[in-house]
Amino acid sequence: MDEEIIVPNTYDALMETLMWRRSIRKFTDEPVSDEDLMKIVDAAHYAMSGGNSQPWEFVIIKDKKTIHELADVYANDDYQFTYWLEQQRAPEYRHPYFNYPPEELEEQRKRALGWADAPAMIAICYDPRKQFGSVLSARANLADGSVSVLSCTMGHVSMLVQLAAASLGLSSARIDTNSQDGYRKVLGIPEPVRLYVMVPIGHRAYQPGPPRRLPIEELVHYEKYDEDKMIKGDMFLKHLDKIRGQSKGSYGGKK
Repeated sequence: MDEEIIVPNTYDALMETLMWRRSIRKFTDEPVSDEDLMKIVDAAHYAMSGGNSQPWEFVIIKDKKTIHELADVYANDDYQFTYWLEQQRAPEYRHPYFNYPPEELEEQRKRALGWADAPAMIAICYDPRKQFGSVLSARANLADGSVSVLSCTMGHVSMLVQLAAASLGLSSARIDTNSQDGYRKVLGIPEPVRLYVMVPIGHRAYQPGPPRRLPIEELVHYEKYDEDKMIKGDMFLKHLDKIRGQSKGSYGGKK
């Protein structure tokens, strides 16, 4: 007799976790257990990957000195890079996190590093050689406007880390990285392995507002793409105004 297959029906629990998960940038001093951190990476390593290549690796960090060293690299490299690049935009369309004059850079940079006091961090790395496990077309953006399978894969694992943390009553943030050399020195990451993202984890020190999402009716099409729902012309600027207005409070940017 074949073993009965039990299909899970946990949609409500999933939605509860999704609604509770928020990007948190300030944490309490309450520690995070080694058991919970291992549960998080265990869940994350079940993410989808092209050809089951599983290019990810995890560095679990609890040493405060190491976390602060990583924050220093972020502040001096990635934060500065992102700030000055964002200044190329008109002020009303800049990301709220970086919409302030240069004379406030030092003060605002310190404010942006509240996550550095998290009791734990998971650095998510990837080995690009493992992508050979997938089809060759997955290794690069070969078509105009395409997204590489590797980028998608690492996005999957990053989100699972945060969802797993939320399922344990923990909070997290996504600290994106562009540079590599400084982080390599702190974590001893060898070539060709690269740091993808840093995820501080802990107990939230404040309660964020509710998640803001576009109405689902604007995003869903049936059978074929409904061009009446497509953002056209000046409607895009109105869309950008809307999402910038929603996020100003969350990021603490200039209004």
